[in-house]
Amino acid sequence: MAFGGNTSALAFDAILHKAPTSPVRINPDLPPELEHIINKALEKDPSLRYQSAAEMLADLRRLRRDASSGQVKATTDSQPAHRSRKMLFAGVGAVALLAILAVAFLTFRGQNEGKEISSIAVLPFVNTGNNPNTEYLSDGITESLINNLSQLPNLSVMARSSVFRYKGRDIDPQTVAKDLKVQAVVTGRIVQRGDQIVVSSELIDARTNHNLWGDQYDRKMSDLLAVQQDITGAISAKLRERLSAQPRKEVAKGGTSDPEAYQLYLKGRYYWGKRTSESLEKSKDYFDQAIQRDPNYAEAYVGLADYYNVVADYSPVPESEAGVGARAAAEKALAIDGSLAEAHTALAGAHWSLLEFADAEREFQRALALNPNYANAQHWYGLFLSWDARHSEALSHLRRAVELDPLNLQYNTNLGQGFGNARQYDASVEQLKKTLEMDPNYPQALGQLSGEYFLMGKYDLWLETWKKAMVLFERPDELAIAEEISKVYSKSGLKPALLRKIEMRKQLASHRYVDPADIAYDYAALGDKEQAFAWLDKAVAEKSGGLEEIKVKPVMDPWRSDPRYLDLLKRIGLKP
Repeated sequence: MAFGGNTSALAFDAILHKAPTSPVRINPDLPPELEHIINKALEKDPSLRYQSAAEMLADLRRLRRDASSGQVKATTDSQPAHRSRKMLFAGVGAVALLAILAVAFLTFRGQNEGKEISSIAVLPFVNTGNNPNTEYLSDGITESLINNLSQLPNLSVMARSSVFRYKGRDIDPQTVAKDLKVQAVVTGRIVQRGDQIVVSSELIDARTNHNLWGDQYDRKMSDLLAVQQDITGAISAKLRERLSAQPRKEVAKGGTSDPEAYQLYLKGRYYWGKRTSESLEKSKDYFDQAIQRDPNYAEAYVGLADYYNVVADYSPVPESEAGVGARAAAEKALAIDGSLAEAHTALAGAHWSLLEFADAEREFQRALALNPNYANAQHWYGLFLSWDARHSEALSHLRRAVELDPLNLQYNTNLGQGFGNARQYDASVEQLKKTLEMDPNYPQALGQLSGEYFLMGKYDLWLETWKKAMVLFERPDELAIAEEISKVYSKSGLKPALLRKIEMRKQLASHRYVDPADIAYDYAALGDKEQAFAWLDKAVAEKSGGLEEIKVKPVMDPWRSDPRYLDLLKRIGLKP
């Protein structure tokens, strides 16, 4: 055969990289003219090959005509003439087929040379053992691969939240690739047997549905880090990409070499992703344990900062208190590894919670300079700009976050919020409804939609959607308020309903934290300027999170030029 090899892989490698075996060595009866045709068909340089099958067919027909007329002689006269003629025609037919196939293959290869894979999705690894206690392993190795492959230059890697929408679903990789608009997909399976872990993975070119690479790793649990690194290295090699020396050093610097610390970190990320009050506390505990195992584990500090940055949204914790914890953890991560875009983003979130707006913007911009494809930085910075009433810039970043992570429900929700902050209420409602088409029970989208309905004057829809959101959020105190004021509204109208809402929030504040800015905005909706500013002063004293939205709250519009409003902005570091 023209290209030797005991396996298909070796044969394809020979086709791509080695010169073909001389046809005369395979069959000495073949004439030199046929050898020339074959060699031209198998030429590695596309410009020197036949440019079409028709061109090659013309040369083959010419050879057959000359052979029939006796003008072509075999390479050797050692065989009888009738056998040479018979072998010649058989050889011409067989090699013609081979050459046509070779032209097709190499033409296809030539057309696709240079079209390297530039986008990829790592699908959630399947926990084939169905052991819930090891679910963190399959989730963790998936997330680690996403993070590591994201360090490769010129490669766009689909974010975690989009790929995890496919978790537990048996979907064809080509379908996923089409949905996510990526060129390649990584799939994998993981099973734990005692202290052994078996990980198998494949890299699939979704454009051709060809398996580009696959391997299986049977290792000790203590080798989990090595398995993940082996898979990443194999995939990156197949993508013809390499980490430069400096990025490779930086990636290693932020991680850990302690297998137990790594597993604790994976458990922390697993519970952090569940986003409930209980699961967040578990995540904090695991991040703390990982740091105790390895005090120089920068990524574990980022995890801890991320816990503090979101905990106030799920528990009655003042944002100012959570912000202090987030800032300390993020600064520790950056002291270990200043190149982590995730750490700069976490620090920006902490500054933002503490109303340190200039510092927050500086860190957001630093994160995006380090990694412009980090979706979470695009998302948070977009929301930051939106609440600063810089709507054109904000929507650009919020849209980019959705492009990078199209199935992320929070990113889609906050794009709707960005439209609402820009007073584009119809666009906001349309975007939020699109989000709810992906998940009709996503409470954040429902909560945001209820707010948009209020601003549009659609009070029945406001109350109906608000109650549904509180049920899904599992916030019985807020649900009780929504149900009570719904009754008051239906009986007495909006003003009595808002007064009752204020009264109930004040009562709630006696046994858990209530943001004073929320009460201030309700007074503002009633037109009560004195009470609104009195509660805003309390919010400033507490550095409450609700102040972040003051520049885009429509209820504050009547007082934008009021000296008290302008002074309040100055005190919290915002420009009019």
